[in-house]
Amino acid sequence: MMTAVHPMPRRGRFAAGMLMGLSFLAGAAQASEAGSIKAGREAAQSCAACHGDKGNSNNPAFPSLAGQPAKYVASQLTAYRDGKRENAIMNGQASGLSDQQIQDIAAYYAAQERKVASPADEGSALGADLYHQGRENVAACAACHHSEALGNQPAGFPALRGLTAGYVAQSLKDYRSGARAHGQATLMAPLAAELTGDEIDALAAHIASLD
Repeated sequence: MMTAVHPMPRRGRFAAGMLMGLSFLAGAAQASEAGSIKAGREAAQSCAACHGDKGNSNNPAFPSLAGQPAKYVASQLTAYRDGKRENAIMNGQASGLSDQQIQDIAAYYAAQERKVASPADEGSALGADLYHQGRENVAACAACHHSEALGNQPAGFPALRGLTAGYVAQSLKDYRSGARAHGQATLMAPLAAELTGDEIDALAAHIASLD
């Protein structure tokens, strides 16, 4: 008896294409230079004032850096230093960093344990569905950022667990508007452009509720 072969749903085709792209990026990530955790600890001393001890922030205005992929941290610091990502505080902090210091700081934070101090009390059913399942033209966030929002170290996709709703929402809006146009914007901008304001808020609420 012949088995019928059904075409892959549109959502599945979109997600499959995303995963193929991620495989390429994961391989490219292996080419990054290794940094020194010890040197990074020294270089990151001034970072603790905003991002907390060992990169676990207690201030909702500043994201935790602990456990973030070194590839991601290095790319963001480089973007701040080179003026490709704008933030008055970070542009100044990163302006004097050498390439090696950036790699060292990235290695240090990647090696730290990520802790969630105060998850939000309420999540969002819509946000949870978008995060885990996606929808037409919007791949599931879990495909890159892990089902538990722990990120992907080899590929350099950041952990989202522990980020505040405000920070997540602003990041998605910046990708959607083009304010963040460097690094992973090639993947994030088209996805964020498909999201409505309510969907962005829902995703942010779900992510902020993860403990």
